[in-house]
Amino acid sequence: MDFNRLFHEKIFYLSILLALASILIGTAWSSIPPGTVLPSDISFSLLESALQSKAALFALPVAAALPFGDAYLKERQWNYLRFLLIRQSRGTYCQSRILVTAVSGPLVWFFAACLALLFFFLTFFTRKSVSTWPLDCLFSLLAMSARLFLCASFLSSLSAVCAVLGGSAYLAFGLPFLLWYSCIILRERYLESLYYLDPSEWLSPQNDWGTVQAGLWILLVSLALLGAAAHRMVLERKLTES
Repeated sequence: MDFNRLFHEKIFYLSILLALASILIGTAWSSIPPGTVLPSDISFSLLESALQSKAALFALPVAAALPFGDAYLKERQWNYLRFLLIRQSRGTYCQSRILVTAVSGPLVWFFAACLALLFFFLTFFTRKSVSTWPLDCLFSLLAMSARLFLCASFLSSLSAVCAVLGGSAYLAFGLPFLLWYSCIILRERYLESLYYLDPSEWLSPQNDWGTVQAGLWILLVSLALLGAAAHRMVLERKLTES
């Protein structure tokens, strides 16, 4: 039911458009030589670099938080929460809300990335040397996308936590962006050695994270799980108090 609701929300599709716009803005168009034959992996490489761009980096917390971050606030303000709790138990409600919230952010960026990839493919199809699927570039793009989806999941859950605790949509949308941007500034200007605090490093790792970047994967999975766990804890507590 919550997924049904998510796919019927206009804000979900606006978030996809925002993410898509940031990808296209962050695309390295100047690196494409005019009138020449392009390598077969041009679509994948353009998308991967665009997802690591500053435009996508700053749009990530906003596009991840918008679809479902303030869902609890809307239900409470519209007196829809009581109706939902009558139809299902608190545990079922919490599980559904936590799952859809954690997945909403990654879904936004998944659809945006698919649309951008389709756009690149149709734009440069006639200029490719060979129409093949280069596996190395594809695997690199999938790994980078998975890191971005984990970040988006954490930010979606963080937005929901801020909404429940603060009772304000401004906090739900603003605080994740503020925290995300603060971590970038903190690392760039003051704590250069603490690269694990920098979200841009999470998307495009330049430092040693161990074999197959195991340390980075552990960090991102832990953040996503921690965000979902915190969301469940504050939501259950809020429902018990009310």
